[in-house]
Amino acid sequence: MKEENVKVEENSLVVNNINNLAVSGSAKVKAFTTIQDPKKVFNLENSCDFKINDCKGELIKVKDVMIKVIEKDIEPEIDEETGEVIKDKEVKKICILIDDKGKSYVTASKMFTNQFINYINMFGYDTIINEGLDIKIIERTVKNSSNKALGFELA
Repeated sequence: MKEENVKVEENSLVVNNINNLAVSGSAKVKAFTTIQDPKKVFNLENSCDFKINDCKGELIKVKDVMIKVIEKDIEPEIDEETGEVIKDKEVKKICILIDDKGKSYVTASKMFTNQFINYINMFGYDTIINEGLDIKIIERTVKNSSNKALGFELA
């Protein structure tokens, strides 16, 4: 295969060497999971059964978890007075839970994902994969704000 790019003007199609695909983009993705099967991980990244936001008040027995942290470089936000860089990255967090029946639940809520990370840091993940973790999906009021945030309670 040739290393050069092919450009077709009529429909603005640009074809690059397939090797460029793996390294393109400025986003850095880190994934952490208890799931052993790479096919299952791939499928979960493309489709989940439920959005956790639609499951408020429900009990879920979590058997597996996948957490993705996506860090993307952005145009720097500069403080006009000091010249200091205020923000130059955007961080997104995604949490995917698998229940004891094999159903998957996804959220892009940073607060929910951070809470799940905190649980794992405090208690480890052995209980999740060995016994399952019973949680109840809740919505919390954010301190000093009228906003709501997704979270969970241990059931």
